[in-house]
Amino acid sequence: MKLVQDIQLNHTTPIHGLGLVAEGGGQRGAFTAGILDYLQIANFNPFEILIGTSAGAQNVASFVSKQKGYAYSLIHDLTRNDNFFNPWRFFSNNNIMDLDWYFKQIEKKSYQFDSAQANNNAQNRKVRFTAARSSRLTTKLINPVEDGWLNSLKYSSSIPYLYDGGSFLDGGVSAPIPVNEAYKLGAKKILVIRTTDGSEDVIPKQIKQFKPLLCTNNRCPRFIKILYKYESAYQRAERFIKTPPSDVEIITLRPLRPLATKVLGSTEQDIVNDYKYGLEIGKAFIENQANSLVL
Repeated sequence: MKLVQDIQLNHTTPIHGLGLVAEGGGQRGAFTAGILDYLQIANFNPFEILIGTSAGAQNVASFVSKQKGYAYSLIHDLTRNDNFFNPWRFFSNNNIMDLDWYFKQIEKKSYQFDSAQANNNAQNRKVRFTAARSSRLTTKLINPVEDGWLNSLKYSSSIPYLYDGGSFLDGGVSAPIPVNEAYKLGAKKILVIRTTDGSEDVIPKQIKQFKPLLCTNNRCPRFIKILYKYESAYQRAERFIKTPPSDVEIITLRPLRPLATKVLGSTEQDIVNDYKYGLEIGKAFIENQANSLVL
C-alpha cells in the first residue's frame, strides 16, 4: 500500500529525552500500525524512549524491528481468527482469547518476529512494555531485550478474564497510556499515539450504578477493582497529557473521527480502513510536525 509523494526524513539516531508512547486498544491498534508504518516509510525513528501498552506494545515492537506492515498483518490476519477469540469458550472454562495460539503463529515463518533486528535497533534506546502485576495491580515496565520480545508482548496483552496471564495482566489495567512512565525514564518531549479521543466512558455507567450492590464493607469483586484501577490510571494519564509538567512537551496523534474498529470483533474492512486512516495521520505528522520533534 503506497501513498503518493512519500517523504524521507532520515532521522534514525536516538535523541536524548525524546519519547514515543503507544496506547493499547486491541484491534484499534490498526490505526497505530498505520501511523508507525508511515514513520518507517519516512525513515523516522529518533526516539530514545519507546513505551507501548498491549496492542501499543505490539506496534512498538514492529516499529523497532523495522518490519513495516508486521503489526498490521497480525491484527488483520490473526486477531480475526476464531482460534484467537471465541466467546463460546467461556462455557468450556478455556481462555476466550487464546494468546498461546496467537504467539505460536508468530513463531512460524510467515509471521515471524525479527528479534535479532529488534535487539540491534534497540541499542542506545529504552524500549519498554507495560504490564500490571496480578497481585497488586501495579505497573511493571518490561524490557523486551532482557526478557524476550514475545514473552514481554504476551505479558502486556493478557486481558483479564479473557486470558490467564499468571503473574501479569494486560498493561492497560495500570498504564493504559504510559506517559508518566516515559517521563520517569527521562522523556522530555513525547509523541503520544492514541486510539481513542478521550471522550468515552472508561467504566460503563451501568456498572457504576450497580457498584453499591456489588461491594459490601468496602470489599468489591476483583473485576470491579480492576475496572476502577483502569479508570484511575486512564484519568491520571489524561491529566498528564492535558497539563504536563513544565519541563515536558507533548504532541498527540489521535483519531479525529471515531475509529471503525473495536477492541475485538471488528470486520476485516474496518481494520483495513483504520489502518489506511493511520497512514494518512502519519503522513500528515511527517509533513507538518515531525521536524519540530528533532529541532
